[in-house]
Amino acid sequence: MEKVEIEKKLKNLVCAKLKQIKEKNDSSLEEMAYEIGLDYASFYSIYKGKTLPRMVTLFQISETYGIPLAFWFRDAERLAVRKKAAQRRKQSTIIRLYDRLGADAQKAVLKILRHYLRKQKGYEVVSVFFSALPHAIAKI
Repeated sequence: MEKVEIEKKLKNLVCAKLKQIKEKNDSSLEEMAYEIGLDYASFYSIYKGKTLPRMVTLFQISETYGIPLAFWFRDAERLAVRKKAAQRRKQSTIIRLYDRLGADAQKAVLKILRHYLRKQKGYEVVSVFFSALPHAIAKI
C-alpha cells in the first residue's frame, strides 16, 4: 500500500471512531472539541477525515472519554493483515500462471522481466514476481 492510501484509510478509521464516540456520548461536535481542548476547526477537520490527528490529540480524546489508546489502533492492525493477505494472493496467482507456461515461455517471461527490472519500469510487479519465485532469480 502506498503512503497516500494508508493515510486515507487511517483518516477514515479515525473518522469512524470519532463518530462512535459522538453517538455514544450524545455530544455535538462543538461540545467534543471543547471537552478535548481543540478549536472547532481543527476538530472538525479530523472528524470529517480531512486531516490525521497527532498522537497528542488521540491521547487527549482517549483521556477525555476514558478510552484506551489501543482503541485507535485495533482496526489499523487488520488493515496491515489484509495487505499481507492480498500480497500473498497476488504472488500465488503469479506463480500459478508462471508454472502453467512451458519452458520456452518461462524463459521468455524471465527475459522480459529482466529487461523491465533493468529499466525500473513495473518495478513493484517484477519484485513481487521474483520474491515469489526464488528459483527464477538463479536463472538471471
